[in-house]
Amino acid sequence: MIFSRKNNSILIEKIYQNVIKRSRLKFFYIDKEVDDTLESRFDLIIFHSFMIFQFFRESGINNSPIPQKLFDFMFQDFENNLREMGFGDVSVNKKMKVFISAFYGRISNYSQGVQMYREQNNKEKLFNTVKDNIYKDKRVSSEKINFFIDYLLKNIHFFKESALEKNIKINFEFTNINEIKV
Repeated sequence: MIFSRKNNSILIEKIYQNVIKRSRLKFFYIDKEVDDTLESRFDLIIFHSFMIFQFFRESGINNSPIPQKLFDFMFQDFENNLREMGFGDVSVNKKMKVFISAFYGRISNYSQGVQMYREQNNKEKLFNTVKDNIYKDKRVSSEKINFFIDYLLKNIHFFKESALEKNIKINFEFTNINEIKV
């Protein structure tokens, strides 16, 4: 699929805005007890972007510029936010290295967890990944963690059952959160 540079930029921005909009839902912070911190917001953004990256990975769509452009846009936004918070060049560079490393670690863990679930019907890796990344050291019920696992798997399935063109048309909009039953 070929996009013009301008249309491609608009598409990436819309996809990213869907990720941000969903990641900031009060539902996660109130009903699912995710701490409303910079780190937790970062983790929810990575969690939601993973679903989109996983669609491309599982669909074998290797020639699309969307995943790389979404990654670039996301990290440019992180950098801009750090600068708006008053961090200087040296601090921003150090923090961006930490963010990028954290991103790849989380993506790898979610990917391994999805693979383990599919191959062995074992949610342990996903459970621990959600607990460690979204909840950190906070004690929460396993029901809340299982909600995120089911939500993740449902969205990956939702994207995968649609063609790329349909997902693009809806800007990779996530499933209705009320449809997730744990």
